Amino acid sequence: MAITILNAPDLDETPRGESALSPSYRHDRRRRFSPGGVAIWIALTLLIIAPVMSFLALSVSPRMFQQGSEWFTTKFIGQAFQGYTGRGIFDSLWVSTLVSLLAVSIATTLAWMIHRTNVGGRRMWAVMMWLLLLMPTWMMTLGWSDLLQPFGAAQAVGINTRYLYHEFFGPMGIVIVLTAAALPFAYFIISAGLQGLGPEYEDAARIHGASRFLTIRTVLPIIAPALLSAIAISFAETMSDFGVAYTLGYHSHFPMATYALFNAIANYPANFSVAAVIAVVLILSVVPPIALQSKVMRSRSYAVLSGRTKPPRRREFTPRGRVAATAVVALFFFVVLGVPVLGAVGGSFISNLGAYSASGVHLTMRYYTQVFNPSITGKSLFAPLLLSNQLGLIVATGTGFLAVILARRLVASRGGWSQRVTDIFLLGSVAVPGVVLGVGYIFFYNLPFVSNNVVNIYKTLPLLMLALVASALPGQTRFMAGPVSQIQPSLGEAARVHGAGRLRSWRTTNLPLMSRVLLWGWLLTFTKTISELAIAQILYPPSQEPASVTIQSYLANFESGTGTAMTVMTLVEMLAVIGVAMLIYRLVTPRGWRRIGWSGVRS
Repeated sequence: MAITILNAPDLDETPRGESALSPSYRHDRRRRFSPGGVAIWIALTLLIIAPVMSFLALSVSPRMFQQGSEWFTTKFIGQAFQGYTGRGIFDSLWVSTLVSLLAVSIATTLAWMIHRTNVGGRRMWAVMMWLLLLMPTWMMTLGWSDLLQPFGAAQAVGINTRYLYHEFFGPMGIVIVLTAAALPFAYFIISAGLQGLGPEYEDAARIHGASRFLTIRTVLPIIAPALLSAIAISFAETMSDFGVAYTLGYHSHFPMATYALFNAIANYPANFSVAAVIAVVLILSVVPPIALQSKVMRSRSYAVLSGRTKPPRRREFTPRGRVAATAVVALFFFVVLGVPVLGAVGGSFISNLGAYSASGVHLTMRYYTQVFNPSITGKSLFAPLLLSNQLGLIVATGTGFLAVILARRLVASRGGWSQRVTDIFLLGSVAVPGVVLGVGYIFFYNLPFVSNNVVNIYKTLPLLMLALVASALPGQTRFMAGPVSQIQPSLGEAARVHGAGRLRSWRTTNLPLMSRVLLWGWLLTFTKTISELAIAQILYPPSQEPASVTIQSYLANFESGTGTAMTVMTLVEMLAVIGVAMLIYRLVTPRGWRRIGWSGVRS
């Protein structure tokens, strides 16, 4: 998954051989203001810009939305940096910085071992990384909690986890979970950089007497754009995470910015202006890593791909070294993925999970019977999970359609200022937390002018769908941009020359090359939609709870066993959808589609 900032041409740049007054150049300038471009910006305005700006405006003008008497004030800025909210902002900043550095360091090591050595199980480790990407942070936190808590799954098999429990429920546990969540983003970005780096640079360093460590120090600066991009996206994802802040951060009394924002609007009376200031800080916090990446990329050229670039050569471990390296990678994935999954699955079968029992530990299926015959009236999992799947189907399909259009716009050879603004806007939007989007949708789509003259969808499922699309679209677009940029425009032009229309041209040239990435992009959005917590918690209509809200209601009512069983059922259902989708892809698509396309995705 390559996430890069594309360098658009300068605004005053004139194509070679054309004057600024030539007819072809004037025609090209007019094309930049095409109806399609206007439609895209209208869609982005309704999806992201207007709702987010409506919420952010409350930070200095509460009267604009009848939340105070001042048209302009700065007093809420000072309040946001004091007490609980100030500590939450500080904690999020240092945790996000540490997590981004840890995630990039670990991802670089794993990417080098998997792609540049003969470590065993390379394809399996790539699948494990995808599973780690698909698992939401609140599910991961729940698994760790069920395993380590007193009278939990670990203690049920005779393992004393009292010390680990106290250490995990604090900054250390938060850093571990968030690092595991940010790791896949960094891994896929760095893997793309390493796969395009030929072996000649390593060979040159070793020929001149460099040790293995010095060789790595020599080669890593060459992939600096990928490393900086991984740091930026890891930092943004960590700052905007709500699942860990809402679960582990809250229960360990470790405030983080996203939960402090949620707390400001959930308490009575709600303080939307302070929440808006926190939202401004969250969004502006991604500016330094993006600015650093932009400065480094402008300082020198990092172009290493050419017609002479040789394919990467794997370094051969000795038999004993290969076993050791494979064991280290396996142990790592067992800790970050296997442990929380085992904790959740094991906890769902333990009677009175987390409570002392004089008769010892007893296994039970009672929690799974309560999944569809609930102990809380009207709170079965069937209807919420069905609703979440319907939302996932619609949101994943709509997001994929829009992401392909925006990705094509990002990689266009003559995009002008609109391309550059779109690129920066979409990267910045990755850092917009779901809480901010949810509250922004309430304020914007509840405006009398919008509900009476534009669209009236307040307190309806379509509003929740739009918010989920807006949340997934920036990341999905950047996910698509790499594969789209690899497709030569001449393919479509050749099809058009031979009489194919626009749709048939795309279907016969681009679709086969992008089929794998379209499948994985759809699955990523589908699973993220089912597990989305922040937006669902804020925008779900009455009596139409998604699965994540229902599960959290059980956990909040100290029904941890039933909540854990529901989590396991939801996770199994997500994995089943992935398996069925991949099976259908293998059975339906031609063999040639599976042999070509983006090398970053293997089905």
